[in-house]
Formats: sequence, structure tokens, C-alpha cells
Amino acid sequence: METQKLIVVVQYLEQQSNKGFLPNLITTFKNFGIGVSKLTSLHRQSNIKYILKTSFIILITAETACILTAETVDLIFYKQSMLLSIPLALLAGTLAVVLPEAYKKAKMSSGLN
Repeated sequence: METQKLIVVVQYLEQQSNKGFLPNLITTFKNFGIGVSKLTSLHRQSNIKYILKTSFIILITAETACILTAETVDLIFYKQSMLLSIPLALLAGTLAVVLPEAYKKAKMSSGLN
């Protein structure tokens, strides 16, 4: 049942992705508001430990990727580090969040377990 809900959400997000920047930004803030309002019912989830563990791992991984990337660029390009470290750190953090989800989605769509 949870997997079916997730598939519906992903399909909805894919359909909404071609609307443009401003409508997607407004949708993002609406979804953020919905998510914040659902925080009060989070303790009733049956798989709360899994949700929190996964969220914590992704948070730590993304933050670590950002910090390591920024520090590496800072060490390599001392004077120009500001121009490169911020975008590269954001890219590394984004990839740390997106790649596991993309893998799960590809695995679900191919029917593999």
C-alpha cells in the first residue's frame, strides 16, 4: 500500500515538472506546508524508526558530501575557492540525496526487488 502511494506521488511530481519555475516554486512551498502540518501525526506511523533512520543517514551523507567537496576545492584552488566550492558543494549534497531515490525509483519501475 505504501509503495502504491509513493508511485502515485512520483507520477504526480513528474507530471508537474514541466509547468515552469514559478508554479513549481509555489507547489514546493505548498508541499512544505502540508509536510509541516503532518509532523504532528508522524508518531503514529508504523515504520517511524525506518523513516527517521533513513532521513538521518541521508542528512548526514549530504552534509558530509557538501563539507568534503567544499574543503577539497578550497585546498586545491586556494584563491578561487569561493567561486567553485559553493556550487560544487551544493551539487555534491544534491547528488547525495537524489541518487539513492533515483536508484529506488529505477528499481521499482523495472520490477526488481
